Amino acid sequence: MEYSTTGSPLKANSMSIDPEKELFDSPAPPPASSPPAPSVSDDDHDYDAEDAREREIEGGSAGGATLHLSVTDPQQIGEGRNAHTFYRVDVRQGQYSADPIASVRRRYSDFQWLFQRLHAEKPGAIVPIIPHTQAMQITKRMSEELVEERRVHCEGFLRRVQVHPELEGAPSLAAFFSPDAEVFEAAKKANPGNGKDETLDVDATPTEKAKEKAKHFFVKVGLKANVARGVGELEDTRDGAQMEEVENYLNTLDTHVKSLAKATQYLVGASKETSTTMHELGQSLFGLHQTFDPETGGEAKKTNLPSIKVISNVFASLSAINKVKYDEDHSKVGNPMSEIEWSIKAARLALKRRKNCQLTYNTYLQQIKNRETGLEKLNREAAVNPTPGAMDAKIINAQKLLETAKQSANKALGELNEVTARVFREMDRFKRAVDEELRKLYVSHARVQVDYMQQLDSEWRKLLPNNGGSVAGGAGSSSARSSFTSKGSKEAEMLMI
Repeated sequence: MEYSTTGSPLKANSMSIDPEKELFDSPAPPPASSPPAPSVSDDDHDYDAEDAREREIEGGSAGGATLHLSVTDPQQIGEGRNAHTFYRVDVRQGQYSADPIASVRRRYSDFQWLFQRLHAEKPGAIVPIIPHTQAMQITKRMSEELVEERRVHCEGFLRRVQVHPELEGAPSLAAFFSPDAEVFEAAKKANPGNGKDETLDVDATPTEKAKEKAKHFFVKVGLKANVARGVGELEDTRDGAQMEEVENYLNTLDTHVKSLAKATQYLVGASKETSTTMHELGQSLFGLHQTFDPETGGEAKKTNLPSIKVISNVFASLSAINKVKYDEDHSKVGNPMSEIEWSIKAARLALKRRKNCQLTYNTYLQQIKNRETGLEKLNREAAVNPTPGAMDAKIINAQKLLETAKQSANKALGELNEVTARVFREMDRFKRAVDEELRKLYVSHARVQVDYMQQLDSEWRKLLPNNGGSVAGGAGSSSARSSFTSKGSKEAEMLMI
Protein backbone atom coordinates (compact mmCIF):
# COMPACT_ATOMS: atom_id res chain seq x y z
CA MET A 1 0.00 0.00 0.00
CA GLU A 2 1.24 3.50 -0.82
CA TYR A 3 0.83 6.57 1.35
CA SER A 4 0.92 10.33 1.13
CA THR A 5 3.22 12.50 3.23
CA THR A 6 0.55 12.59 5.94
CA GLY A 7 0.28 8.83 6.11
CA SER A 8 -3.03 8.48 4.26
CA PRO A 9 -3.40 5.78 1.59
CA LEU A 10 -2.96 6.84 -2.03
CA LYS A 11 -3.86 5.28 -5.31
CA ALA A 12 -1.25 3.32 -7.21
CA ASN A 13 1.77 5.23 -8.55
CA SER A 14 0.92 8.35 -6.53
CA MET A 15 3.51 8.12 -3.75
CA SER A 16 6.12 10.23 -5.50
CA ILE A 17 6.35 13.92 -4.75
CA ASP A 18 6.67 16.29 -7.66
CA PRO A 19 10.41 17.14 -7.88
CA GLU A 20 9.60 20.62 -9.19
CA LYS A 21 7.32 21.47 -6.27
CA GLU A 22 8.78 23.27 -3.28
CA LEU A 23 8.12 21.32 -0.08
CA PHE A 24 10.14 23.05 2.59
CA ASP A 25 8.28 26.32 3.05
CA SER A 26 7.73 25.24 6.68
CA PRO A 27 10.46 23.95 9.04
CA ALA A 28 8.01 21.54 10.68
CA PRO A 29 8.90 17.82 10.57
CA PRO A 30 6.77 15.41 8.54
CA PRO A 31 3.39 14.89 10.21
CA ALA A 32 2.67 11.66 12.07
CA SER A 33 -0.21 9.50 11.01
CA SER A 34 -2.97 9.93 13.58
CA PRO A 35 -4.82 6.96 15.07
CA PRO A 36 -8.46 6.46 14.11
CA ALA A 37 -10.87 8.23 16.38
CA PRO A 38 -12.77 5.95 18.76
CA SER A 39 -16.31 5.31 17.70
CA VAL A 40 -19.07 6.64 19.92
CA SER A 41 -21.54 4.02 21.01
CA ASP A 42 -25.32 4.36 20.89
CA ASP A 43 -27.38 5.35 23.91
CA ASP A 44 -27.95 2.88 26.69
CA HIS A 45 -30.91 0.53 26.38
CA ASP A 46 -32.92 -1.11 29.11
CA TYR A 47 -33.16 -4.87 29.22
CA ASP A 48 -35.44 -6.94 31.40
CA ALA A 49 -33.44 -10.20 31.30
CA GLU A 50 -30.48 -8.96 33.33
CA ASP A 51 -29.62 -12.33 34.82
CA ALA A 52 -29.49 -14.01 31.39
CA ARG A 53 -27.35 -11.20 30.05
CA GLU A 54 -24.87 -11.43 32.92
CA ARG A 55 -24.57 -15.19 32.51
CA GLU A 56 -23.96 -14.71 28.80
CA ILE A 57 -21.21 -12.16 29.41
CA GLU A 58 -19.69 -14.12 32.25
CA GLY A 59 -19.71 -17.46 30.46
CA GLY A 60 -18.76 -16.34 26.96
CA SER A 61 -20.74 -16.16 23.75
CA ALA A 62 -24.23 -17.58 23.49
CA GLY A 63 -25.39 -19.82 20.70
CA GLY A 64 -21.97 -19.81 19.07
CA ALA A 65 -22.13 -16.08 18.27
CA THR A 66 -19.13 -13.92 19.10
CA LEU A 67 -19.50 -11.20 21.70
CA HIS A 68 -17.74 -7.97 20.79
CA LEU A 69 -16.40 -5.83 23.63
CA SER A 70 -15.47 -2.19 23.17
CA VAL A 71 -14.28 0.59 25.49
CA THR A 72 -15.14 4.03 24.12
CA ASP A 73 -16.40 7.51 24.88
CA PRO A 74 -14.19 8.62 27.83
CA GLN A 75 -15.93 11.31 29.88
CA GLN A 76 -14.36 13.48 32.56
CA ILE A 77 -16.30 13.85 35.81
CA GLY A 78 -15.47 16.40 38.50
CA GLU A 79 -12.81 19.06 38.67
CA GLY A 80 -9.38 19.51 40.20
CA ARG A 81 -8.12 16.72 42.45
CA ASN A 82 -11.54 15.03 42.33
CA ALA A 83 -11.53 14.77 38.56
CA HIS A 84 -11.67 11.29 37.07
CA THR A 85 -12.58 9.63 33.79
CA PHE A 86 -15.38 7.18 33.07
CA TYR A 87 -15.19 4.87 30.06
CA ARG A 88 -18.16 3.32 28.34
CA VAL A 89 -18.00 -0.48 28.07
CA ASP A 90 -20.30 -2.00 25.44
CA VAL A 91 -21.01 -5.66 24.78
CA ARG A 92 -22.52 -6.47 21.40
CA GLN A 93 -23.70 -9.67 19.78
CA GLY A 94 -21.17 -9.36 17.00
CA GLN A 95 -18.92 -6.48 15.97
CA TYR A 96 -21.46 -4.83 13.67
CA SER A 97 -24.52 -5.17 15.89
CA ALA A 98 -26.30 -1.85 16.27
CA ASP A 99 -27.54 -2.18 19.84
CA PRO A 100 -25.41 -3.40 22.76
CA ILE A 101 -26.74 -6.19 24.95
CA ALA A 102 -24.98 -4.51 27.89
CA SER A 103 -23.53 -1.07 28.45
CA VAL A 104 -21.87 0.23 31.62
CA ARG A 105 -19.62 3.10 32.70
CA ARG A 106 -16.42 2.19 34.50
CA ARG A 107 -13.40 4.07 35.86
CA TYR A 108 -9.82 3.03 35.21
CA SER A 109 -9.57 1.89 38.83
CA ASP A 110 -12.53 -0.43 38.21
CA PHE A 111 -10.55 -2.24 35.53
CA GLN A 112 -7.69 -2.59 38.01
CA TRP A 113 -10.12 -3.97 40.59
CA LEU A 114 -11.29 -6.59 38.07
CA PHE A 115 -7.68 -7.54 37.38
CA GLN A 116 -7.03 -8.07 41.11
CA ARG A 117 -10.24 -10.02 41.65
CA LEU A 118 -9.58 -12.35 38.72
CA HIS A 119 -6.23 -13.19 40.31
CA ALA A 120 -7.92 -13.89 43.63
CA GLU A 121 -10.79 -15.92 42.15
CA LYS A 122 -8.70 -17.88 39.66
CA PRO A 123 -5.21 -18.14 41.20
CA GLY A 124 -2.66 -19.59 38.81
CA ALA A 125 -4.41 -18.18 35.74
CA ILE A 126 -2.35 -15.93 33.47
CA VAL A 127 -4.51 -12.83 33.78
CA PRO A 128 -3.73 -10.25 31.08
CA ILE A 129 -1.90 -7.24 32.49
CA ILE A 130 -3.19 -3.68 32.07
CA PRO A 131 -0.06 -1.63 31.25
CA HIS A 132 -0.01 1.24 33.71
CA THR A 133 1.44 4.72 33.28
CA GLN A 134 1.86 6.57 36.56
CA ALA A 135 0.25 10.02 36.51
CA MET A 136 0.62 12.03 39.70
CA GLN A 137 -0.14 15.46 38.25
CA ILE A 138 -3.78 16.16 37.44
CA THR A 139 -2.87 17.73 34.08
CA LYS A 140 -1.14 14.55 32.96
CA ARG A 141 -3.78 12.25 34.43
CA MET A 142 -6.53 14.01 32.47
CA SER A 143 -4.51 14.54 29.28
CA GLU A 144 -6.01 13.25 26.04
CA GLU A 145 -2.93 11.13 25.35
CA LEU A 146 -3.08 9.26 28.67
CA VAL A 147 -6.87 8.86 28.55
CA GLU A 148 -6.64 7.35 25.06
CA GLU A 149 -3.72 5.13 26.06
CA ARG A 150 -5.69 3.78 29.00
CA ARG A 151 -8.78 3.28 26.84
CA VAL A 152 -6.81 1.13 24.40
CA HIS A 153 -5.19 -0.88 27.20
CA CYS A 154 -8.49 -1.47 29.00
CA GLU A 155 -10.20 -2.58 25.80
CA GLY A 156 -7.40 -5.00 25.03
CA PHE A 157 -7.55 -6.31 28.60
CA LEU A 158 -11.29 -7.05 28.42
CA ARG A 159 -11.02 -8.73 25.03
CA ARG A 160 -8.27 -11.05 26.27
CA VAL A 161 -10.24 -11.84 29.42
CA GLN A 162 -13.30 -12.61 27.28
CA VAL A 163 -11.58 -15.47 25.41
CA HIS A 164 -9.53 -16.75 28.37
CA PRO A 165 -10.66 -20.31 29.14
CA GLU A 166 -9.48 -20.25 32.77
CA LEU A 167 -11.34 -17.05 33.65
CA GLU A 168 -14.75 -18.21 32.50
CA GLY A 169 -17.33 -18.04 35.26
CA ALA A 170 -15.37 -15.70 37.52
CA PRO A 171 -17.90 -13.94 39.83
CA SER A 172 -16.20 -10.56 39.41
CA LEU A 173 -17.02 -10.57 35.68
CA ALA A 174 -20.75 -10.64 36.34
CA ALA A 175 -20.39 -7.80 38.84
CA PHE A 176 -18.21 -5.73 36.50
CA PHE A 177 -20.71 -5.94 33.64
CA SER A 178 -23.79 -5.48 35.83
CA PRO A 179 -25.80 -2.40 34.81
CA ASP A 180 -26.94 -2.09 38.43
CA ALA A 181 -24.53 0.31 40.09
CA GLU A 182 -25.45 -0.97 43.55
CA VAL A 183 -24.51 -4.54 42.59
CA PHE A 184 -21.10 -3.45 41.37
CA GLU A 185 -20.41 -1.19 44.35
CA ALA A 186 -21.44 -3.98 46.73
CA ALA A 187 -19.01 -6.35 45.00
CA LYS A 188 -16.17 -3.83 45.37
CA LYS A 189 -17.04 -3.22 49.01
CA ALA A 190 -17.15 -6.94 49.80
CA ASN A 191 -13.88 -7.57 47.98
CA PRO A 192 -11.87 -4.33 48.01
CA GLY A 193 -8.55 -5.92 47.14
CA ASN A 194 -6.96 -9.17 46.09
CA GLY A 195 -6.61 -10.50 49.61
CA LYS A 196 -8.36 -13.66 50.68
CA ASP A 197 -9.50 -14.54 54.17
CA GLU A 198 -7.81 -17.60 55.57
CA THR A 199 -9.88 -20.54 56.69
CA LEU A 200 -11.06 -19.95 60.22
CA ASP A 201 -13.43 -21.72 62.57
CA VAL A 202 -16.93 -20.57 61.62
CA ASP A 203 -18.11 -21.10 65.20
CA ALA A 204 -15.40 -18.91 66.70
CA THR A 205 -16.20 -15.48 68.10
CA PRO A 206 -14.89 -12.37 66.31
CA THR A 207 -12.19 -11.99 68.98
CA GLU A 208 -11.08 -15.60 68.58
CA LYS A 209 -11.03 -15.21 64.79
CA ALA A 210 -8.90 -12.10 65.09
CA LYS A 211 -6.43 -13.84 67.41
CA GLU A 212 -6.27 -16.88 65.15
CA LYS A 213 -5.70 -14.72 62.10
CA ALA A 214 -2.89 -12.87 63.88
CA LYS A 215 -1.23 -16.16 64.87
CA HIS A 216 -1.50 -17.41 61.30
CA PHE A 217 0.04 -14.18 60.03
CA PHE A 218 3.06 -14.39 62.33
CA VAL A 219 3.62 -18.05 61.53
CA LYS A 220 3.51 -17.19 57.81
CA VAL A 221 5.93 -14.29 58.23
CA GLY A 222 8.34 -16.46 60.20
CA LEU A 223 8.14 -19.21 57.59
CA LYS A 224 8.87 -16.75 54.78
CA ALA A 225 11.82 -15.32 56.69
CA ASN A 226 13.30 -18.77 57.23
CA VAL A 227 12.95 -19.64 53.55
CA ALA A 228 14.52 -16.32 52.56
CA ARG A 229 17.49 -17.00 54.82
CA GLY A 230 17.85 -20.48 53.37
CA VAL A 231 16.82 -22.17 56.63
CA GLY A 232 14.59 -24.95 55.34
CA GLU A 233 12.45 -25.21 52.22
CA LEU A 234 8.75 -25.13 51.51
CA GLU A 235 7.12 -28.51 51.28
CA ASP A 236 5.82 -28.97 47.77
CA THR A 237 3.41 -31.31 46.01
CA ARG A 238 4.48 -34.22 43.84
CA ASP A 239 4.56 -31.81 40.89
CA GLY A 240 7.31 -29.68 42.42
CA ALA A 241 10.00 -30.81 39.96
CA GLN A 242 7.78 -30.03 36.99
CA MET A 243 6.97 -26.61 38.46
CA GLU A 244 10.69 -25.92 38.78
CA GLU A 245 11.05 -26.65 35.06
CA VAL A 246 8.31 -24.09 34.36
CA GLU A 247 10.16 -21.46 36.41
CA ASN A 248 13.42 -22.20 34.58
CA TYR A 249 11.62 -21.90 31.23
CA LEU A 250 10.21 -18.49 32.16
CA ASN A 251 13.61 -17.24 33.31
CA THR A 252 15.25 -18.33 30.06
CA LEU A 253 12.40 -16.94 27.96
CA ASP A 254 12.53 -13.62 29.78
CA THR A 255 16.27 -13.28 29.10
CA HIS A 256 15.93 -14.00 25.38
CA VAL A 257 12.83 -11.86 24.86
CA LYS A 258 14.44 -8.86 26.55
CA SER A 259 17.34 -9.17 24.11
CA LEU A 260 14.96 -9.60 21.17
CA ALA A 261 12.85 -6.64 22.26
CA LYS A 262 15.84 -4.33 22.52
CA ALA A 263 17.12 -5.23 19.05
CA THR A 264 13.65 -5.24 17.46
CA GLN A 265 12.64 -1.87 18.90
CA TYR A 266 15.92 -0.47 17.58
CA LEU A 267 15.08 -1.73 14.09
CA VAL A 268 11.61 -0.26 14.32
CA GLY A 269 12.90 3.10 15.55
CA ALA A 270 15.52 3.28 12.78
CA SER A 271 12.87 4.39 10.26
CA LYS A 272 11.80 7.24 12.53
CA GLU A 273 15.38 8.42 13.00
CA THR A 274 15.96 8.14 9.26
CA SER A 275 12.81 10.15 8.58
CA THR A 276 13.92 12.96 10.89
CA THR A 277 17.44 13.02 9.44
CA MET A 278 16.21 13.12 5.85
CA HIS A 279 13.80 15.90 6.67
CA GLU A 280 16.68 17.94 8.09
CA LEU A 281 18.78 17.19 5.00
CA GLY A 282 15.93 18.26 2.73
CA GLN A 283 15.47 21.51 4.63
CA SER A 284 19.16 22.38 4.44
CA LEU A 285 19.31 21.54 0.73
CA PHE A 286 16.23 23.64 0.04
CA GLY A 287 17.80 26.56 1.89
CA LEU A 288 20.92 26.12 -0.23
CA HIS A 289 18.78 26.07 -3.37
CA GLN A 290 17.23 29.41 -2.37
CA THR A 291 20.66 31.05 -2.03
CA PHE A 292 21.80 30.01 -5.51
CA ASP A 293 19.85 28.48 -8.39
CA PRO A 294 21.89 28.22 -11.65
CA GLU A 295 18.73 27.66 -13.69
CA THR A 296 17.34 31.11 -12.87
CA GLY A 297 20.40 32.96 -14.17
CA GLY A 298 20.02 31.77 -17.73
CA GLU A 299 23.58 30.48 -17.72
CA ALA A 300 22.94 26.92 -16.60
CA LYS A 301 25.14 24.33 -18.27
CA LYS A 302 23.68 21.17 -19.67
CA THR A 303 24.10 18.34 -17.17
CA ASN A 304 22.48 15.05 -16.34
CA LEU A 305 22.80 15.75 -12.60
CA PRO A 306 19.64 16.59 -10.65
CA SER A 307 19.23 20.09 -9.29
CA ILE A 308 19.56 20.85 -5.59
CA LYS A 309 15.83 21.55 -5.57
CA VAL A 310 15.06 18.09 -6.96
CA ILE A 311 17.40 16.48 -4.44
CA SER A 312 15.77 18.33 -1.53
CA ASN A 313 12.30 17.19 -2.61
CA VAL A 314 13.46 13.60 -3.03
CA PHE A 315 14.66 13.71 0.57
CA ALA A 316 11.28 15.12 1.57
CA SER A 317 9.58 12.17 -0.10
CA LEU A 318 11.98 9.69 1.53
CA SER A 319 11.33 11.31 4.92
CA ALA A 320 7.57 10.93 4.50
CA ILE A 321 7.84 7.30 3.39
CA ASN A 322 10.09 6.41 6.32
CA LYS A 323 7.71 8.10 8.77
CA VAL A 324 4.73 6.10 7.52
CA LYS A 325 6.90 2.97 7.47
CA TYR A 326 7.78 3.60 11.13
CA ASP A 327 4.10 4.01 12.08
CA GLU A 328 3.18 0.70 10.46
CA ASP A 329 6.24 -1.10 11.86
CA HIS A 330 5.52 0.25 15.33
CA SER A 331 1.91 -0.93 15.14
CA LYS A 332 2.61 -4.38 13.69
CA VAL A 333 5.96 -5.15 15.32
CA GLY A 334 6.84 -2.77 18.17
CA ASN A 335 3.52 -3.00 20.02
CA PRO A 336 3.21 -6.80 19.70
CA MET A 337 6.75 -7.18 21.06
CA SER A 338 5.79 -5.08 24.10
CA GLU A 339 2.70 -7.25 24.55
CA ILE A 340 4.87 -10.37 24.62
CA GLU A 341 6.96 -8.78 27.38
CA TRP A 342 3.79 -8.02 29.34
CA SER A 343 2.56 -11.58 28.85
CA ILE A 344 5.76 -12.90 30.46
CA LYS A 345 5.13 -10.63 33.45
CA ALA A 346 1.58 -11.99 33.62
CA ALA A 347 2.91 -15.55 33.62
CA ARG A 348 5.28 -14.68 36.46
CA LEU A 349 2.34 -13.31 38.46
CA ALA A 350 0.51 -16.61 37.91
CA LEU A 351 3.48 -18.50 39.33
CA LYS A 352 3.64 -16.06 42.23
CA ARG A 353 0.00 -16.83 43.06
CA ARG A 354 0.83 -20.50 43.07
CA LYS A 355 3.79 -19.79 45.36
CA ASN A 356 1.43 -17.95 47.74
CA CYS A 357 -0.82 -21.01 47.85
CA GLN A 358 2.22 -23.16 48.59
CA LEU A 359 3.22 -20.79 51.37
CA THR A 360 -0.29 -20.91 52.85
CA TYR A 361 -0.24 -24.71 52.83
CA ASN A 362 3.15 -24.76 54.54
CA THR A 363 1.95 -22.22 57.09
CA TYR A 364 -0.81 -24.60 58.18
CA LEU A 365 1.67 -27.48 58.31
CA GLN A 366 3.83 -25.39 60.63
CA GLN A 367 0.78 -24.55 62.73
CA ILE A 368 0.04 -28.28 63.05
CA LYS A 369 3.58 -28.90 64.31
CA ASN A 370 3.35 -26.00 66.77
CA ARG A 371 -0.01 -27.12 68.12
CA GLU A 372 1.04 -30.74 68.39
CA THR A 373 4.00 -29.56 70.45
CA GLY A 374 1.72 -27.40 72.58
CA LEU A 375 -0.71 -30.26 73.11
CA GLU A 376 2.09 -32.61 74.18
CA LYS A 377 3.28 -30.00 76.65
CA LEU A 378 -0.22 -29.67 78.15
CA ASN A 379 -0.52 -33.44 78.47
CA ARG A 380 2.78 -33.62 80.34
CA GLU A 381 1.70 -30.82 82.65
CA ALA A 382 -1.62 -32.56 83.27
CA ALA A 383 0.15 -35.79 84.14
CA VAL A 384 2.12 -34.16 86.98
CA ASN A 385 -0.64 -31.81 88.13
CA PRO A 386 -1.94 -32.90 91.58
CA THR A 387 -5.44 -31.59 90.82
CA PRO A 388 -7.33 -34.02 88.53
CA GLY A 389 -9.01 -32.33 85.53
CA ALA A 390 -7.34 -28.98 86.08
CA MET A 391 -5.89 -28.99 82.57
CA ASP A 392 -8.86 -30.55 80.78
CA ALA A 393 -10.28 -27.29 79.39
CA LYS A 394 -6.91 -26.20 77.98
CA ILE A 395 -6.31 -29.65 76.47
CA ILE A 396 -9.76 -29.68 74.80
CA ASN A 397 -9.15 -26.21 73.37
CA ALA A 398 -5.69 -27.24 72.09
CA GLN A 399 -7.17 -30.35 70.46
CA LYS A 400 -9.82 -28.21 68.79
CA LEU A 401 -7.18 -25.81 67.44
CA LEU A 402 -5.10 -28.72 66.19
CA GLU A 403 -8.07 -30.22 64.37
CA THR A 404 -8.86 -26.84 62.83
CA ALA A 405 -5.29 -26.53 61.58
CA LYS A 406 -5.43 -30.01 60.04
CA GLN A 407 -8.69 -29.22 58.25
CA SER A 408 -7.25 -25.94 56.99
CA ALA A 409 -4.11 -27.72 55.80
CA ASN A 410 -6.17 -30.27 53.88
CA LYS A 411 -8.18 -27.51 52.26
CA ALA A 412 -5.03 -25.53 51.43
CA LEU A 413 -3.49 -28.64 49.87
CA GLY A 414 -6.57 -29.13 47.71
CA GLU A 415 -6.37 -25.49 46.56
CA LEU A 416 -2.65 -25.85 45.88
CA ASN A 417 -3.25 -28.92 43.71
CA GLU A 418 -6.02 -27.10 41.86
CA VAL A 419 -3.86 -24.03 41.27
CA THR A 420 -0.91 -26.19 40.19
CA ALA A 421 -3.04 -27.96 37.60
CA ARG A 422 -4.27 -24.58 36.33
CA VAL A 423 -0.71 -23.28 36.03
CA PHE A 424 0.32 -26.31 33.97
CA ARG A 425 -2.65 -25.85 31.62
CA GLU A 426 -1.87 -22.17 31.29
CA MET A 427 1.82 -22.71 30.62
CA ASP A 428 1.08 -25.22 27.88
CA ARG A 429 -1.07 -22.61 26.11
CA PHE A 430 1.42 -19.86 26.94
CA LYS A 431 4.40 -21.61 25.31
CA ARG A 432 2.47 -22.18 22.09
CA ALA A 433 1.10 -18.63 22.06
CA VAL A 434 4.52 -16.99 22.56
CA ASP A 435 6.05 -19.13 19.82
CA GLU A 436 3.27 -18.23 17.39
CA GLU A 437 3.31 -14.52 18.28
CA LEU A 438 7.06 -14.25 17.74
CA ARG A 439 6.84 -15.91 14.34
CA LYS A 440 3.91 -13.70 13.29
CA LEU A 441 5.76 -10.62 14.55
CA TYR A 442 8.84 -11.14 12.40
CA VAL A 443 6.79 -12.15 9.37
CA SER A 444 4.94 -8.83 9.77
CA HIS A 445 8.28 -7.04 10.05
CA ALA A 446 9.46 -8.65 6.80
CA ARG A 447 6.26 -7.65 5.02
CA VAL A 448 6.62 -4.04 6.09
CA GLN A 449 10.20 -3.94 4.78
CA VAL A 450 9.17 -5.47 1.44
CA ASP A 451 6.13 -3.19 1.06
CA TYR A 452 8.18 -0.01 1.46
CA MET A 453 11.43 -1.12 -0.16
CA GLN A 454 10.06 -0.54 -3.66
CA GLN A 455 8.79 2.92 -2.78
CA LEU A 456 12.10 3.92 -1.20
CA ASP A 457 14.04 2.45 -4.12
CA SER A 458 11.88 4.41 -6.58
CA GLU A 459 12.66 7.69 -4.81
CA TRP A 460 16.39 7.02 -4.63
CA ARG A 461 16.46 6.27 -8.38
CA LYS A 462 15.31 9.81 -9.12
CA LEU A 463 18.80 10.94 -8.17
CA LEU A 464 20.53 8.50 -10.54
CA PRO A 465 21.17 9.84 -14.08
CA ASN A 466 19.73 7.84 -17.00
CA ASN A 467 18.13 5.25 -14.73
CA GLY A 468 14.41 5.78 -15.20
CA GLY A 469 14.21 8.73 -12.80
CA SER A 470 12.54 12.07 -13.36
CA VAL A 471 15.84 13.67 -14.44
CA ALA A 472 16.60 11.58 -17.49
CA GLY A 473 12.97 10.95 -18.32
CA GLY A 474 13.35 7.47 -19.85
CA ALA A 475 12.33 4.23 -18.24
CA GLY A 476 15.37 2.35 -19.55
CA SER A 477 15.64 -1.27 -20.48
CA SER A 478 15.03 -4.07 -18.01
CA SER A 479 18.74 -4.88 -18.04
CA ALA A 480 19.57 -1.28 -17.17
CA ARG A 481 17.11 -1.32 -14.27
CA SER A 482 18.61 -4.54 -13.05
CA SER A 483 22.15 -3.21 -13.26
CA PHE A 484 21.31 -0.13 -11.21
CA THR A 485 19.28 -1.92 -8.50
CA SER A 486 22.30 -2.98 -6.52
CA LYS A 487 24.04 0.37 -6.99
CA GLY A 488 20.91 2.33 -5.98
CA SER A 489 20.39 0.25 -2.85
CA LYS A 490 24.01 0.73 -1.79
CA GLU A 491 23.84 4.48 -2.27
CA ALA A 492 20.59 4.60 -0.29
CA GLU A 493 22.20 2.73 2.56
CA MET A 494 25.20 5.07 2.54
CA LEU A 495 22.99 8.15 2.65
CA MET A 496 20.87 6.73 5.47
CA ILE A 497 23.99 5.91 7.48
